[in-house]
Amino acid sequence: MATDWLKGNDPDADWDASFAEELRGSLVLLGITYLDSDETVAEVRQHHGYVRAVDPRWGITVQIGDIEAKEEVNLPPMLNVFEKAEEGFYTDNAGNGVINPDFIAYFTVRCPAI
Repeated sequence: MATDWLKGNDPDADWDASFAEELRGSLVLLGITYLDSDETVAEVRQHHGYVRAVDPRWGITVQIGDIEAKEEVNLPPMLNVFEKAEEGFYTDNAGNGVINPDFIAYFTVRCPAI
């Protein structure tokens, strides 16, 4: 299910359509840290997958795992967090290996106080 990350606001005027197109189809590594309301780390997830869609309103959709996988994650439309990855072998916290990903991105999710 897609998320309207902008909630009716206009897309970023600085949206880099060229980079968005370069990102589409690329192999990415994702690090997502979840923080409790007191900034304590609640969970850390590491994923790898292929970027399936890049849209300034609907965000960045990554198909988690290999090309046959069914799980997807929808990320905010933040192109600036994706950095070119150095060549090499990467291992996530579940022991899965990835060779020569295209990009790496890190996200922090802060949970509000209840």
